[in-house]
Amino acid sequence: MKKYLTVSEMANYAGISRRTLIYYDQINLFKPAKIGPNGYRYYGIEQYFELDVILLLKNLDVSLDEIDTFLKNRNVTAVLAGFKRQKEKVDEEINKLKRIRNSLDSYITRYTTLENFDLKSITYTYREAEYFVISDIIENFDDIDALQVYGRFYNSVDSSDLFSGYPIGFLVDGAAFYEENFHAAPYRALVKIPPERLAHYEKQRIIQRPAGYYVSGFMKDEIHYINIFNNRFRNYLKDNNLVLNGDIWELLWQDEAASENPEDQIFEVLIPVRPAN
Repeated sequence: MKKYLTVSEMANYAGISRRTLIYYDQINLFKPAKIGPNGYRYYGIEQYFELDVILLLKNLDVSLDEIDTFLKNRNVTAVLAGFKRQKEKVDEEINKLKRIRNSLDSYITRYTTLENFDLKSITYTYREAEYFVISDIIENFDDIDALQVYGRFYNSVDSSDLFSGYPIGFLVDGAAFYEENFHAAPYRALVKIPPERLAHYEKQRIIQRPAGYYVSGFMKDEIHYINIFNNRFRNYLKDNNLVLNGDIWELLWQDEAASENPEDQIFEVLIPVRPAN
């Protein structure tokens, strides 16, 4: 009966490459039973069992370093603890992948909407409540102080929320709506978050966009479009006997991910309204 196997024979049994077996030898993870006078590696028949353990753990995505620890502590207590640690790592990875998938769903929804948006359309619809993390007041967009506020704000928002795929945006005091310099009015930056993320932030940093009726539409972030958009909104409210009923929400739907030109940014503006008395 054959007592030893060559590297090729052992690799063929395990369904792995010769190079992998040689690497395992080099890192002292799985060494051959003997080295022949010609320098060839030879494995004992009984080493099948140890290689099976390595392949089992590799299939469970256990690192080579951790596999080495497993092999040196093969008892029920140690192995059970190791499997539990690996399960925790897998659960963390699953949660991470779920967050990435949710973000991708959000981005796909945003950009699907943008494929069909209409700069001339104005809608009057009921909107459910949504939640946002909010910055300090920004008094002047061109001032260096504004950049400092942005810096502090975005650094304070968890990256899983900042890059969640939900739109970021701005909140403008509704009192400025009928002013000619509406877009020069003080405002605050926003990052939308789902309700289950509220507990991660201090209450004073959370603001709710109330459920209710909103007049909304899309506009480009370009002064020509902004002026046209404002006039159309004001005329729409007047023609439909509606008045402003709160602050103005501007959500950024198309950003630098879809265009390198800042003027191509697309905002959805939502104005809370009620029937005029």
